[in-house]
Amino acid sequence: MRFGIMGTGGVGGYFGGLLARAGLPVCFIARGSHLQALKEHGLHVVSIEPGGFNVRDAVFTDDAAEAGPCDVILYCVKTPANDSAIPFIRPMVGDDSVVISLQNGVDNGELLAGEYGEERVMEGAAYVFSAIAGSGRIHQTAGPRRIVFGGLAGKSSPRGEAIVTAMREAGVDAHLSADIRIELWNKFILICAVSGMTALTRRPLGEILGYEGTARMAREVMREVYRLGLTMGIPLEPGSDAANYRFMAQQDPSGKGSMCHDVEAGRRLEIDALNGYVSRIGRAHGVATPLNDYIYDTLKLEDLQAARRLAEGAS
Repeated sequence: MRFGIMGTGGVGGYFGGLLARAGLPVCFIARGSHLQALKEHGLHVVSIEPGGFNVRDAVFTDDAAEAGPCDVILYCVKTPANDSAIPFIRPMVGDDSVVISLQNGVDNGELLAGEYGEERVMEGAAYVFSAIAGSGRIHQTAGPRRIVFGGLAGKSSPRGEAIVTAMREAGVDAHLSADIRIELWNKFILICAVSGMTALTRRPLGEILGYEGTARMAREVMREVYRLGLTMGIPLEPGSDAANYRFMAQQDPSGKGSMCHDVEAGRRLEIDALNGYVSRIGRAHGVATPLNDYIYDTLKLEDLQAARRLAEGAS
């Protein structure tokens, strides 16, 4: 089974690295100095589990045509890149390929299905704290290190089961979901609070949960997302917001969400796919989401400024 990794960041670099470490053929899509380092020195992963390792026997490229058709494409780019990244992978998508979105948010699978067909797309959730620690380097610091995915229609999938088997044999804790919507929204409850609050405050989880005011804000962010999910007909377990808050409190207190790392690095933010989605869809369904509104309006300014800097740098 040949894997393509679209986006060799924290998620794609870590899980793709595990697959390549086990000897599976893997093609990593990257760019810039990160790609140059990968070509020269391979992919270096520092992790809690399975420890440090280096991958050299893999394809590293910024050309989807060079990558060619892959059996499985782990689609791991940040959501602001979707407009360009979704059509970019076309040379990697063959007749029997499966594209698995491991992005933050709850509507990315629909975007991919619009381009490649529902039968070729699965949605997934990756549970891991990891990030690019320098060109060619991935640092995994915390999290369950787990992937859950499933088909958009919620049907049983022999292809999905075969992918899970291949991943598990490579040391990836992979699971197939009968209703991926539940998994996506459970993670959405968590990530809107973790990424939203750490990006808003520029503080790690331990400090946020250690102060009553910001801890209360994080809890209410989750409650708003949970209420919206129920309104939209997502069959979430009762108290899913409280369960996610307890889970967040068990994580590494020094951890920050990916959107916080993006703010600190001056990159575009996934704010439209996270708190912005809650704010936008909440209004459409008549669900009040005042804290998600506030996080969105505040961080969207950061995103617009980052977009302006990038545009000026490209001109």
